Amino acid sequence: MLAGRKACSVAKVLAALGASLLALECRSPAFAEQTAQIREGQTIAEEAYLYGFPMIVNYKVMYEYAIDRSSAQFKAPFNVISNEARVFTPKDTAIVTPNSDTPYSLVEVDLRAEPIVLCMPEIEKSRYYDVQLVDLYTDNYGYMGSRTTGNSAGCYMVAGPDWSGAEPRGSPRRFAARRSSAWRSTVRSSSIRPIWTT
Repeated sequence: MLAGRKACSVAKVLAALGASLLALECRSPAFAEQTAQIREGQTIAEEAYLYGFPMIVNYKVMYEYAIDRSSAQFKAPFNVISNEARVFTPKDTAIVTPNSDTPYSLVEVDLRAEPIVLCMPEIEKSRYYDVQLVDLYTDNYGYMGSRTTGNSAGCYMVAGPDWSGAEPRGSPRRFAARRSSAWRSTVRSSSIRPIWTT
């Protein structure tokens, strides 16, 4: 019995001594510096994740829509417009939550070499449409459509950030992407006739 009490006391003393040494270690400048470095590393990792996540997700969409011809989600190669004569369903999985009441036309545009010109036909005044220009970081860098450029026919040049050259005649407006990579242009048209209020 006495041997058991001694073992228990020794264990308590060793535990108390270990806790004391750990407490002293935690108060040391080296431990504080190491803790600060760990926190800084965690902060950098979190910021990198928040910065890179949209690009990774949109690269996946771009890959499925314009590169991987064997993908069930493939739409068209770069710089070719794909028109969907239907609304999206749960089978359309490349984008997490596409609108399920909107017919889409999509084009993955590659602006690294040269700009493209998108020409829109006249759209009935009673219908709503828009062309959203968005980069891989989901930054919108332009809109064409009912609310911004109107429903009249028109051509619009979309250029990468480093492009400089003569603009084609008849391009009334130029949209400049902010990053040098491939970009998505989404043409959406409403499947309903909206009621405009003034």
